[in-house]
Amino acid sequence: MRREIRIAGFGGQGVVTMGTILAVAAGIHQDLEVAQTQSYGPEARGGACRSDVILSDEPIDYTKPLALDLFIALSPGAVEQYWSEVREGKTWVLVDKTLVAEIPPHSPPALAIEATRIAEEEFKNRVVANMVMLGVMAAFPGWVSLKALEEALSGQIAAKAWEASRSALRRGFELGLKIIGESKCPRKEEVYG
Repeated sequence: MRREIRIAGFGGQGVVTMGTILAVAAGIHQDLEVAQTQSYGPEARGGACRSDVILSDEPIDYTKPLALDLFIALSPGAVEQYWSEVREGKTWVLVDKTLVAEIPPHSPPALAIEATRIAEEEFKNRVVANMVMLGVMAAFPGWVSLKALEEALSGQIAAKAWEASRSALRRGFELGLKIIGESKCPRKEEVYG
């Protein structure tokens, strides 16, 4: 099993943090092989940013994505820049619906989560929108567990932000479970089959 994930947005959204937490959760807490790479513009905030994470149960011989299994878009620029790598019928797409108003038609349909709105309204902290999205991903059986992500948070998030981040992660997980119940999301047999 090899799973390739691209998380993309702009600087300041926690794109690299998402990738790092995902890699630590899968590699340390789920004993998978992991490769994580990142790229960002010269601007500290506002520039293009992406994080690629490869998860595998076998050694990883190439650390860059060859065929995305999941694309998480946190900004319109991310959709514009990386949509050409989304594979029809193969790549699952999660978008932050608060910021990404339009995406090209795709099968399976993109899963639109109002992560930034939820972060602002429920947590009074826009920064935890990334944790909402990561929580949604944890609801997909066979990828990475909520428990592993929560364990990874401890070493990656400042103590003052830990509780809000964990709560946002759990809120995203609840949303993800609801979505899985309402639509055809990747089930365990599809992930490993």
